[in-house]
Amino acid sequence: MNTTGRHHFLLLAVVASAWGIAPGRTHADVKFFDGGYAELCSNAAHNVEEQLHTEITGSRLAVTPLELCTLAIKNGEAASIAGSYNNRGVLYFHEGLLPEALTDFEEAIRRDATLAIAHINRGYALVALGRWAESITAFDSGIALGSTESAKAHYNRGIAHEELGQVREAYNDYSKAAELAPEWEAPKRELERFIVKRQ
Repeated sequence: MNTTGRHHFLLLAVVASAWGIAPGRTHADVKFFDGGYAELCSNAAHNVEEQLHTEITGSRLAVTPLELCTLAIKNGEAASIAGSYNNRGVLYFHEGLLPEALTDFEEAIRRDATLAIAHINRGYALVALGRWAESITAFDSGIALGSTESAKAHYNRGIAHEELGQVREAYNDYSKAAELAPEWEAPKRELERFIVKRQ
């Protein structure tokens, strides 16, 4: 099995697609519905492309989405802080602040190692930073924890495997992504580059 081309030029689009930041669709991470800063931070992460200022009732202060998430972390309940770190990481990632995003995803995992989406998001950040081997480990953890983003995790893990010269593993990941999300064209395009030799 070998590949007939490379996809370096797709990396940023791949990461954006993996986050669900596609035309007409934004990605949701950890949702909170109990009010307060955690819910506002969650809403900001779910609507990451809008990046609007929010007036906080009472103070009437206009704060940015990143500031909302920082308030959620500082003032949140212990049970919601890991999710708020993850959601702030999404906002950092969207702003292109990859080291800050990675730090927040890692803090979310430190506080709640079972938070599958934080492992997957850490993997996306590591792919964007070109830290291929580390990203594979992050995706492995998120997939094992039952992430709802498994197709995108397999797809991005395929990129990491391919960058490391692990062609068979890359092919298997692209195939799994195509199986899990048959309407998604990106894995199908990657699979077209492979020549599979039957033995």
